[in-house]
Amino acid sequence: MKLVRDALKESHFIDANWFDLGEELNLPYPQLKNIEDTYVNNPSRCLRECFNLWLTSANNRTWESLASALERMNQKLAATLIRNTYDDPASQIFQHYSDKISQVSLTDSCIQLLYTEGLITEDTQRKIERCGGSLSDTLRELMIAVSDDHSKLRSLGNILMELEETKPLAQDIIKDCDEIINRSVTTAVVGPATSSTVNQLPTANTIVSASAGEFFFNAAHQSMFDELKN
Repeated sequence: MKLVRDALKESHFIDANWFDLGEELNLPYPQLKNIEDTYVNNPSRCLRECFNLWLTSANNRTWESLASALERMNQKLAATLIRNTYDDPASQIFQHYSDKISQVSLTDSCIQLLYTEGLITEDTQRKIERCGGSLSDTLRELMIAVSDDHSKLRSLGNILMELEETKPLAQDIIKDCDEIINRSVTTAVVGPATSSTVNQLPTANTIVSASAGEFFFNAAHQSMFDELKN
């Protein structure tokens, strides 16, 4: 849910518009009304409860569904931000592994490589060094970097390969880069993408308690794998 809230906060979405957003997301009116009555004069809490309802009960829980709903509300800035930064395939791979990445502690040489490869700024480099190499407070900057330039996701994987304890994580990231991003580019050259190739809904065995990042990732990530296997 934090990813969703961060996306709207960055695009200056007004919390008071939460009810309209809930309707655009096709959430049941009685449940939206119940949220409104329960949290009177607390639009921020209402928005959180609206997203909680969407993430746990709706069948359209994808970044594209959220972007489309915002677009219908004439929230074009928010819709564009979500499509470009959060719904991007490299970004979704990063979101999928974000919990593991947040637990990584890098050496000074690896931190320097992050800066050299353009994944972080010089100020962020110093911040990570002060935090003992932890990336937990740098996830958003890294996500934006890989969404802007997909090659930087592989660069991140290569940097993580430098440490023995993060090699399995690095190998998974690089594998996904090869199987999803590179092949999806090839597919796009062969023919135009369709909604079925990027927005397949999660299967019935999707774990509802998964983090928002993993949930959105699973919706698009699995559909790409399915498309590539066919």
